[in-house]
Amino acid sequence: MGNLRTTQSRCASGRNGLPSFGSSLGRLTILLLALAVSAQAQVGSPTGQANSPGQEKTAPPSAQSPKLTTSKTPQAQPAPLAVPVNTEIGELHGVSFRIDVPRQNWNHGLVMYYHGYEAKPRVFSLEDGQPRPPSRILQQILDRGYAVAESGYSAGGWAVESAFKDTEELRQYFGKKYGKPKETLAMGHSMGGLLTVMTLEQHPGNYAGGLALCGVLAPADFVMQRAFANRVAFDAFFPGVLPEVDHIPPTFLMNDVPVITKVQAALDAKPESAALIRSLADIHTNRGLADVLVFNTFVIEDLRLKTGGNPFDNRNLIYTGTTDDYTLNTQVKRYAGDRKSVEYMSEYYTPTGALKRKLLAIHTTYDPLVPAATAAYYDEATRRLGAGDLFVQKYVNRDGHCNISADQTGEVFDELTAWVHQDHRPQPGILAEAAQPAPPQKTPAQPQPKAPPRNVGKPQ
Repeated sequence: MGNLRTTQSRCASGRNGLPSFGSSLGRLTILLLALAVSAQAQVGSPTGQANSPGQEKTAPPSAQSPKLTTSKTPQAQPAPLAVPVNTEIGELHGVSFRIDVPRQNWNHGLVMYYHGYEAKPRVFSLEDGQPRPPSRILQQILDRGYAVAESGYSAGGWAVESAFKDTEELRQYFGKKYGKPKETLAMGHSMGGLLTVMTLEQHPGNYAGGLALCGVLAPADFVMQRAFANRVAFDAFFPGVLPEVDHIPPTFLMNDVPVITKVQAALDAKPESAALIRSLADIHTNRGLADVLVFNTFVIEDLRLKTGGNPFDNRNLIYTGTTDDYTLNTQVKRYAGDRKSVEYMSEYYTPTGALKRKLLAIHTTYDPLVPAATAAYYDEATRRLGAGDLFVQKYVNRDGHCNISADQTGEVFDELTAWVHQDHRPQPGILAEAAQPAPPQKTPAQPQPKAPPRNVGKPQ
């Protein structure tokens, strides 16, 4: 294949099979956020994901994202030895990729893995001449006999357009080098969950099913408009704390701790205004809100650069459901979107619900970055098109974006394969008790003034 560079190595994973990646998920490196976080919110990765091992030892702050999690992680039980794997790291047309194949018990199945939002393209690399072990999340898949292939994408940020093409090219490369898999499944975290949906809707012939973890299961423009609406609402009550949304400097980082601390201090100093913005964003704490506001500021600029204009428009939005809707609507600044930029966001991507393969999704009950309620959109979309029997939504009682453990990921993957192989449809709802941690200690919500009943008009 043209423009291909590879390095192959035998990699025997350690007892935990983990190179430190983290998404609060299983803790999307972007991910095991090396941020110093308050006890109220730990920041991890909205890539939420699994195999950040192939990157630098510590991803720069700009490559990490918020993942607010407050549930205690269950005490680790002694884990069985991880299945040893053969690892190939290389490039296809300049795009980094990693392939892991179980050394002895490969069942000739393949999982194409989509990682989540990261500031820059992921680069898989060697450490002391050897690949890092697979992440704990992806080791769960390898332990079940499946090979895993993942692209680093040719673009960072909201990389839906390029990630879809890069992953398809890698899938074809895998088939030519290792032989056609007996079955291929798609799997992804956060933005990668949306890519999993896109894959099953647009290329169903190449896949047997998919698993979306903490995924964006609603139209991208809908989700991003919500993030934008909340950010400019913050500006209305806290002017000058963050850069204007149309003048975000290129040096702005995704998880800049000093900036997050500054935003939290501003919120703490004006408790009534902070309560209003928290009620609008459905976020429990000032620290959690600060994390998300800073992360979304980076995303807003990323999307302006990618689309060549402003994809955000809040002129027709009536803010409702807060403690002071009148003041908010009066003070908030209005922005007009550019048609081509708005169309780009809609194209990459608006899920249609036209499933032809089985899709299992799982989410945490409290996710400040990608609210679990977005899954309701996709459920309704599939049922409207008569494809509701191909979609199942499950959840875990945990707080945080992608705060789904490695063991829970293995459990839900087993449910997907049982559905694909034996047509044993998973039960919607909570993941089996065996995979649940002890009852989570919820983050105490900060006191809020009495608010009127929530309204559907809320930008969420």
